[in-house]
Formats: sequence, C-alpha cells, structure tokens
Amino acid sequence: MPQSLTPLLRSRLLSELELLQQDILHYLAADHVAEYQQLHQQLQKHPTTHWPDLMKKWQTPELQEKSQRLELVQAALSQMDMGLYGLCSDCECRIERQLLMNDPARQRCAACETLYHEQLAE
Repeated sequence: MPQSLTPLLRSRLLSELELLQQDILHYLAADHVAEYQQLHQQLQKHPTTHWPDLMKKWQTPELQEKSQRLELVQAALSQMDMGLYGLCSDCECRIERQLLMNDPARQRCAACETLYHEQLAE
C-alpha cells in the first residue's frame, strides 16, 4: 500500500470507528430491555477494543453485524500501527489497491475472498 494512501485510509477508518461507536450506543439506548441498558453502561466504561467481547452475550443480528464491522475496523487500524496494513490475512499477498479504497477494513485479497465465500457455501 503506498504510504501516501495510508493517512487517507486511516482517517476513513477512524471516522467509521467513531460512527460505529455512536451507532452501537444509540442502538442499545433505544432499546428498553434492562440487559441492553447494562451493556450500554459497560461499553461506556471500557475501551472500544473490548466492545466486541462485551457484546457477544447480547447478539441480535443487527448488533452482531455492527460488532463484526467494529472488529474489522479495529483490526485494520492495528495492522496500520504494526506496518502490516494491506496484506491479505490468508495468503499474506498485497490486497488490491482499489479493494482497499472501496473498503479500508478489508482483510482478504480478491482471490482469497472468493475462496472464502466458496468454502462458506459448501
């Protein structure tokens, strides 16, 4: 990944992270189930990196989708910090530039993504 793109993609990921945090907290606050109120309070006391683990107990399909996306965004940001950003999590080849531009949190190259979905379909 060209170094010139990294700040742009980091900025996009950080913006998405902030939106995800707000969206998750709003989702939990809007529901009047006591457990969600408890989870809402727990999330506010912990760093975002702990949120996916804290949310596992209360997974609705919508909350699960938000949690999975949160993990992908956090993983991409961590990879940037470690100098591993843009490498496929399966084959370790470079992820195509356009794919990262479309989704900065992407974890697989096109070939591995296709293979992954084929294996899921079996």
